Formats: sequence, C-alpha cells, structure tokens
Amino acid sequence: MIRSVRRGQFEGVMPIPEEVSEQFVSLLTMHQSQLKGFVFSALGNRDDAQDVLQKTNLTLWKKAGEYREGSPFLPWAFGVARYEVLGYLRDRNRERERVVFHTDVVDMLCDIADTDMELWPDRQQALHRCLESLDDETRHVFAMRYADNLSLQQIAETTNKTIDAIKSLMLRTRKSLKKCIDKRLATTEPN
Repeated sequence: MIRSVRRGQFEGVMPIPEEVSEQFVSLLTMHQSQLKGFVFSALGNRDDAQDVLQKTNLTLWKKAGEYREGSPFLPWAFGVARYEVLGYLRDRNRERERVVFHTDVVDMLCDIADTDMELWPDRQQALHRCLESLDDETRHVFAMRYADNLSLQQIAETTNKTIDAIKSLMLRTRKSLKKCIDKRLATTEPN
C-alpha cells in the first residue's frame, strides 16, 4: 500500500527539510559518482566507502538549507564528505583497525576536489605516476605512514632514523609530489 507523502515527511522515516529544492536533489543525484569516487579514494574499501557515502548523503540532505543555490555544489559536498571520512577514520583508529589513508592524504584529496573536476582523473593518474617515481626507501616510508597508518615514532623506530629525519623526509616528499603532479598536468594540458 502506498501512503501519500506530504512535504516535511517521507513515509514517516526521513523528514524532508523544507529547504530541499529540486535543484539540490538534482545536484546530489548528478554528483553521486564523484562523491563515491572521492570517498572510495580516501578509504580504499568499497564496503566502507558505501557506508560513508550513505552517511555523507544523509548529512548533505540534513544540511541542504546551508547550500546556496548557484554556488559550486561539488566543493561543498566534498567538504561534507571529507568530515565524514575523517570521522570514520577517527572511529576506526579508536578500534585500532588498519586504515588505508591518513588524514593528510584526505586533505590532499580535498585540495584536489577544489580544482576543476575535469582534471580529477588526470590528477589521480599523475599522483600514481609520481608515487611510482619515488625511490624505494621513500616509497616505503610513505607507505608506512599513509597505507599502514604508522606514527612518525613507529616509522623512526622501524627505519632507525630520528623523528625529525622522518618529518623532514615526509615534508620533502609531499612537496616533491605536488611539484611532480603539477609538472605532469602542465605537460598534458593543451596550450
């Protein structure tokens, strides 16, 4: 049996905020694949990404009144998704489970999200290529930090280096990756 739905209620399950416009629903629907890709890129696990995407959609729905029509939707939605991903990572860290990416990487993804979305696949490919170009030791340290989510102290102990040396290496590597990505993108852009 189908019950009628009135504004403010959805079958008694999910209140529909008065502020939700057709444009908002259209934008949210249109950008699902980008949101899904963003969350998956940050978590690396489809099931986890699907859970976080659902929570992100719920939060976006609840915050629909905060979105200003006519302003860029995707950066705003990515900002909400970023907080959902960070919350998920924080909760997983509390449970001492393995996390694929550290919050710094999520921040890097958010910076990328603020740029033209047409460059997203190119940026991902450039990042992948630039990571491949790192020397083995640097790639290993980077993987310990961002794939294995080890603390700087743990990395220092594992590699027999000081924490300051690890911090310095990480900073140089992030700067180097940014330069490499920018250079690769500059050579692929039409003049």
